Amino acid sequence: MLNEIITDCAIIDNLLKVIGHDQDSRGKMSDAKIIPTAHRLCCY
Repeated sequence: MLNEIITDCAIIDNLLKVIGHDQDSRGKMSDAKIIPTAHRLCCY
C-alpha cells in the first residue's frame, strides 16, 4: 500500500509539472501529495 501511494505521488507530481501547475507558496504540503490522499479517501 505504501509503495502505491508513493508511486501515485510521483506520477501526479510529474503530471502537474508537465501541465505547468503552480503551487501555492503558503502550502505546507505539495498538491502531488494532497491529490492521491483525497482520491483514496473518496474511494474507500
